[in-house]
Amino acid sequence: MFEHISVLLSFVFAVALTHLLTSTTELIWARDRVRVSWLQVLWMANALIALVIGWVGMYYLSTQTHWDTAEILINFVGAIIQYFSCSLLSLRPRDEGAIDMPAFFERQRPFVMSAFTGMMLMGLFENWWDRSLLGGPSSWLWGEISVLPMLVFSLMGFVPRRWAQWLGGAGLAAIQTYFLFTFAV
Repeated sequence: MFEHISVLLSFVFAVALTHLLTSTTELIWARDRVRVSWLQVLWMANALIALVIGWVGMYYLSTQTHWDTAEILINFVGAIIQYFSCSLLSLRPRDEGAIDMPAFFERQRPFVMSAFTGMMLMGLFENWWDRSLLGGPSSWLWGEISVLPMLVFSLMGFVPRRWAQWLGGAGLAAIQTYFLFTFAV
């Protein structure tokens, strides 16, 4: 059953990745017309790191002995939330005219941060739900302790002050990178 579910989740992750890569490619093509938002680029990088964590994290599901509807739905909903964290950040430039990434990011920010916050809350829930697969209570607890700061940094993206959005994005990138190399790999 794992192979069947992992194929479905991989498709969702692949489409999410396609959004990020296509957006990046099209922005590079239109670079002469783009007013760059490095803050959006940072959050796009965070979406990419989260996607890698989600994809690599599927490995733990391979040890699942019984798949029920709840397990399938929980993992599918988590993948869908990750999809939205990527798709909502992905700017598709028009063929003509200036491309204002800062304005786009500001307009999309509440939705993007909602997706990131949802992703972290879902991550906490998934870790708790599948705690027996994560190597025992201490591994599960350390995983949860790592996700809590990710949630705080994601919530900082809601703050109207740019410094808080930068701090949230940079903090999230640091913690996710640590999480990726400590827990996911």
